[in-house]
Amino acid sequence: MSENLKTIKELADELGITKQTVQYHIKNLPSKTRKKNSRGAILLTKEEQNFIKSRVNKQSDREQSDREQS
Repeated sequence: MSENLKTIKELADELGITKQTVQYHIKNLPSKTRKKNSRGAILLTKEEQNFIKSRVNKQSDREQSDREQS
């Protein structure tokens, strides 16, 4: 497997979030045929990973800001 491709689980583990959260953000990606590994797991490109990472970081920044204002 290419180093640039990651499964949903690998990305979720790296970011410390659930697979469901990654799947939620995948819905916001342009729909296209996704690559799959030999076991049928979806593989995310580097660009898709970066998109999801930026969405997760924005969400956590917003939550941190909300906590600080409380």
